[in-house]
This record gives sequence, structure tokens and C-alpha cells, in this order.
Amino acid sequence: MSAPADQSEKDGQDRQTNDAQQRVASSADTWPTVLLLPAMLLLRYLGEHSWAYWTGAVFGLLGTIGAAVEITGAVGHLAHRRRPLVAFWVLFCLVPAVVLVGIRLVEQW
Repeated sequence: MSAPADQSEKDGQDRQTNDAQQRVASSADTWPTVLLLPAMLLLRYLGEHSWAYWTGAVFGLLGTIGAAVEITGAVGHLAHRRRPLVAFWVLFCLVPAVVLVGIRLVEQW
């Protein structure tokens, strides 16, 4: 009789471990702004120089790739209703930053 009790105890521990391992939304998911902000500043203030344009483009591309990953994660968090305010904050920070970098790149082209 102790085998089923041990098995159910083990299943309970496995569920707790899986719950703890699930990723939750956090404000640290806005890390791509570290790349997008310098890209925006370079394109805004020094965009007429070719070195600044290409440096801003590289930073913007890397930041956009990171933002795409984090935006996808934030939408997933919203779908699963895990910390929706933080997920909205991530979307509020990243979507406008990606759009502004894209606009700056296109208008400087």
C-alpha cells in the first residue's frame, strides 16, 4: 500500500517543480531597450553620418530580434493570464521602440 502513496507524493513534487520552472512575466523582459535606445539616439542625432547610421542599424536589428522574442513571450503570458500588467508593460515599452527605430531607419535611407 505504500507504493501508491509514494507515487502520489512523487507526482506532487514533480508538479511543484514544473510550476516553479515555468517562466513568469517580469519587467526584466524589456532588456532589448538597452539596444534599441542607443539605436534611436544615433539615428536621431547623428543619422546623417554613415557610421552612425550603420551602427544604429546593427543595434536596431539586434534589439528588434530580442524584442520579437520578448513580445512573443508577453503575448503568451497574456494568453495564459500570468501577470498581465507586467506583460502589458513589456508590450508598452517594446512595441513603440521597435516602431520608432524602423521609422528612423526608413526615413534616413
